[in-house]
Amino acid sequence: MNFINKYFKRFLFFITIFILIVLIGLTSVGRIKTTNGGFFGDFISSLQKISFNIGQTLTNSFYSVHEIVKMKEENIMLTETVHELQEQVRVLENIVNKSEALENEYTIKKNLTYDYEIGQVIALDNSNWFSKFTVDKGENDGINKNDIVIYGVETDDGIVQIGLVGLITETGSNWSKVITLLDESCKISFRDINNDESGILQGSISGDVSGYFFNSKSIASIGDSIVTSGIGEVYLPDLFIGKVIEFVQTTDASTHKIIIKPAVDFTKLNKVFILKTNR
Repeated sequence: MNFINKYFKRFLFFITIFILIVLIGLTSVGRIKTTNGGFFGDFISSLQKISFNIGQTLTNSFYSVHEIVKMKEENIMLTETVHELQEQVRVLENIVNKSEALENEYTIKKNLTYDYEIGQVIALDNSNWFSKFTVDKGENDGINKNDIVIYGVETDDGIVQIGLVGLITETGSNWSKVITLLDESCKISFRDINNDESGILQGSISGDVSGYFFNSKSIASIGDSIVTSGIGEVYLPDLFIGKVIEFVQTTDASTHKIIIKPAVDFTKLNKVFILKTNR
């Protein structure tokens, strides 16, 4: 009895499917006439309608899944292309604002050519602002203190940088600690590529990144691109930091402060590129 109960529904299901297939096949070749066919004809017509709707639903579902996969692949390709184009625009802006004589610099700085390691974030500190974290690469991988950490995308031509993350501050055999530009102890010399003025940026306990120009009379515009200046020989020059989102006068009225929105979304950071620059 248990055997019958267990397999009866399954047997009934397959029998029903078989009957539907036979009926659809017969009606498709004209052996059964549904027009004026009475009760049997109406029954066949209803079955055809149901089977057609089911077939359409399955077909549409298949194409929907296919389109989703295709759209996801295209989105990944477009995202990488956008990042690469943004980097090319920044490089060209940089060159135009420096000098026409530096036109050849575009081909040099379009992609970073330093040796690098890809590090996975394995631990965060207790900060709410992701100011410090640990990666799974260390001395065994050739990582040294003061190596530069960026976020980017890997292409056939090298790394296309998205933005500066920070600096290696401590290394072990298979791990390294990173301090990010959000940390209040992190100070970075910067340059505004739109006006070619330089200054100092610093993080804060609130997670903001702000700074001052060396020239107190310098003025920044909302949307100006901020890059590392290379002053101090800690960071490579022309690493993208972010854009100016606010330009405010300080309380003493003699200087102005700029507020930066970093190019990197630190809340979603899980993989970084460590540039082996200290050789």
